[in-house]
This record gives sequence, C-alpha cells and structure tokens, in this order.
Amino acid sequence: MLKDRLRAMGFDVVTASDGRKALEAVRSSWIDGILLDFEMPVMDGLSVLQELRECHARIPVLMMSGSHNPEKVDRAITLGAIGFVPKPFDFALVGEQFKRFFG
Repeated sequence: MLKDRLRAMGFDVVTASDGRKALEAVRSSWIDGILLDFEMPVMDGLSVLQELRECHARIPVLMMSGSHNPEKVDRAITLGAIGFVPKPFDFALVGEQFKRFFG
C-alpha cells in the first residue's frame, strides 16, 4: 500500500524483502533515499544502516517501525538516519517526509 501511495506521488520505488536484499538494491540501483524498517528478516535495520553508512554515507535514510523504541531511534540517528516514522503510517506525514528529504 505504501509503495502504491509513493508511486502515485511520483516517486520511483524499489522494494526489498530483507536487509541483505536492501543492500544489494542500493549497490545495483540509483537510490535517492531509503525508508528502512528496524525489523527485517536476515539483517535488521540498524545493521543495514550501519553497513550503508560505510559505503553510501550520503543517501538519506528514514527509519520506520511498528514499535517505538527510543533507544533504537537514538542509535539510528547516531548512525546517520534523518528521522523516524511510526507505523501504522500517517500517509500524509510520510509523503511530507519523502518530499522534504527525497524530493
């Protein structure tokens, strides 16, 4: 649903089913920004973010999660994430964030 909404807003969207595939997508595609979940199979979001920062330090990363854990959010910001979006999504807020950071 989020993918469809973002496409309707004019964004090209690439999805990945797990953390390792997300890193592969970044390596093989031109990515302007990433919406990254803390909880993913294979590699969690913080591990993906940390690896991203080692090789793609300038790509903006917006974290998301269904459970708000302030320590994880703080760690993500320390690693260079630009912000946090809680689930369930407020699509207007996500759209504003995307336009602000990725548009």
